Amino acid sequence: MMESLAPVTQQPVGTDPGDIELTVGRTLTGLGPLRDTDSITIKQKLSTCELLTGCEMENRFMINRPEGDTIFWAKEHSNICNRLWCGNIRGFNMTITDQTTQTVMNISRPLTCQGCCCSFMYPHCTQALTVSVGGETVGTIRERATWWNPVLHIFDSTGHQIMKVRGPGCLLYCCEDCKFAVLDEEGKEVAEITKKWMGCWKETLTDADNFVINFGESMETSHKVLLIAATFLVDIMYFEASG
Repeated sequence: MMESLAPVTQQPVGTDPGDIELTVGRTLTGLGPLRDTDSITIKQKLSTCELLTGCEMENRFMINRPEGDTIFWAKEHSNICNRLWCGNIRGFNMTITDQTTQTVMNISRPLTCQGCCCSFMYPHCTQALTVSVGGETVGTIRERATWWNPVLHIFDSTGHQIMKVRGPGCLLYCCEDCKFAVLDEEGKEVAEITKKWMGCWKETLTDADNFVINFGESMETSHKVLLIAATFLVDIMYFEASG
């Protein structure tokens, strides 16, 4: 004879989406994958239409862990007029989704002129991105106009500068990787963004790029989110054809 089941006396406890584990492997949804990884690879997907016609298409990226598994997908949302007429200064929105197609990050970039600003005009007339998670602003990445090295300042949600991205003095590189140092408030290098050399064929015929971000140890998840967004700004500002 079957025993009767005990009645349920407690409500199930809710779980933060960032902590939900999928049944396959050890991949997490939400921002979970960023918490236990010290590096990621951002791979831009080649567009056959763009390759054949030369017309700029909406950028798409895969974000992978060192093991090679994809943890996020990023997709640009912009209109064709912006892409054709404004090139790499165009405004756009970008959504970053996890393996369950949930949106975990949103990036917004306004249309702003580029290359005509001096340092004394900062922060006006400089490139910028705003990053949000769950509808809440996490921070902003803003170009710092300089005469030589490309520099981006990274601010948290309160407007406090927490990091700075500084590139090499010359971006005319060939057959080698291009590295951008990430510095804290005291000027200490805490992370690194590397644009990988793709080979002569891909570098010449396409503007699809691969990046590796080394976060270092014990970096906050929110800071990792901001570095991912900063990498997208580096890509479109310095490595995408201006149209």
